[in-house]
Amino acid sequence: MGRRFGYFFRETLTALRRNALVTFAAISTVFISLFLLGGSLLVQRQVGLMAGDWASRVEVSVFLREGVSTDEITALGDKITAMPEVDAVEFESKDDAYKRFIELFKDSPEIVENVTADALPESFRVKLKDPEQFSVIAARLSGEPAIDEVKDERAVLNKLLAVTGILRTGAMAVAAIMLISAAGLIGNTVRMAVFARRREIQIMKLVGATNWFIRVPFLIEGTVQGLLGAAMAVLGLFVMKVLFIDPLRSQSLFGFIPWFGTSHVLFTVPILLATGVVIAAAASLLAMRRFLEV
Repeated sequence: MGRRFGYFFRETLTALRRNALVTFAAISTVFISLFLLGGSLLVQRQVGLMAGDWASRVEVSVFLREGVSTDEITALGDKITAMPEVDAVEFESKDDAYKRFIELFKDSPEIVENVTADALPESFRVKLKDPEQFSVIAARLSGEPAIDEVKDERAVLNKLLAVTGILRTGAMAVAAIMLISAAGLIGNTVRMAVFARRREIQIMKLVGATNWFIRVPFLIEGTVQGLLGAAMAVLGLFVMKVLFIDPLRSQSLFGFIPWFGTSHVLFTVPILLATGVVIAAAASLLAMRRFLEV
């Protein structure tokens, strides 16, 4: 048994050295394709984190007409609070709205200078237990004389999620194309190795070597290529997180976004390693079945 494993190990190293350039191309293609696959998985996770976090922040803004009396505001606030779909209600006066406006546009003083507190409407900021219940709230408030407009922030969220969804789909499509290319390169590497050793294989058959004894070194060769490419992809994802995602998390401009972390990158590790091994093994077996008559 030990001799057999030693033989497999030596044959694998010899084949990898003999076709070094093609082997490097195959490993590089696996790396790129699995890096894109891992990136698309992280994009998907990032979209989920953002959707969950932002959906919890989605509010319904109920803007009031000018000249609404205190009694009307109190009555409307009580009506909104009593709705079972409502989680919390906060009244925002003109002064409160102006303070929030200044905070939002603190980097654009020219805009702040042209707006006064009187120009901003009073409103109720309503947080729902389920953001999907906006239409129910809007229908119940329809016709209220004190209300000027009811707005929902989900439209902006849905547009953002649509864009990130397109990016995720694009990354998955490119990853799939690259995986097919990687499988073709690995299969071609194995085919070249089989062709180079065709006489040796014939002799081995004559002395009684089994089909699988001949196939295993080539199968290991392809699997090693897939495994190395997958390991490089995993390393690349961690490097990307450290160099790009971690700095964004510490910046005030993007600090409010819930970025994916190390645990999410670790989640992709078994997926990428398994995908690399399976693609490489399948490509190797297919190449041998087609080009190796044993």
